[in-house]
Amino acid sequence: MKTKTLVAALIFFVAPVLGTPAFAGLPTEPEDIRTGDDLAAACKPLVEHDVSEEGELAAKACSGFLGSMVQKVYEATESGRPTTFSRIGPKQETTLCFQLPDQLSFVDFAKLLLSYRAQHPELDDRPAYETGAWTLAVNFPCPKDKAP
Repeated sequence: MKTKTLVAALIFFVAPVLGTPAFAGLPTEPEDIRTGDDLAAACKPLVEHDVSEEGELAAKACSGFLGSMVQKVYEATESGRPTTFSRIGPKQETTLCFQLPDQLSFVDFAKLLLSYRAQHPELDDRPAYETGAWTLAVNFPCPKDKAP
């Protein structure tokens, strides 16, 4: 039930984003972040503490996207429980499981995301939330005894 709620929440969150027109330059709003490439472009200024006007707007977009993603997880998952993302991948064939840590700053999440993405270019054109989900699943996997 929680998995279905999470998938529904993500569809609600991602669907409007997919319909937005392409944006030239760095994403400046969370809604501008559609792909793994967009997410990385927005999060790089956050990690690098880019204080230019464009860098600050992109960093806010990254924080907003990551914050919305984590909020959807908290809304769909009982506190402290593992979270399952279903229908991930080009054929919606993958299920991922992760357990959020007690604390995870936007900057730390962005650093993990950029590190993971650098090794997985196949996510560049995939929906941005998939890059986030893979990053969380690799860095905070579900304990074997607590997996849903």
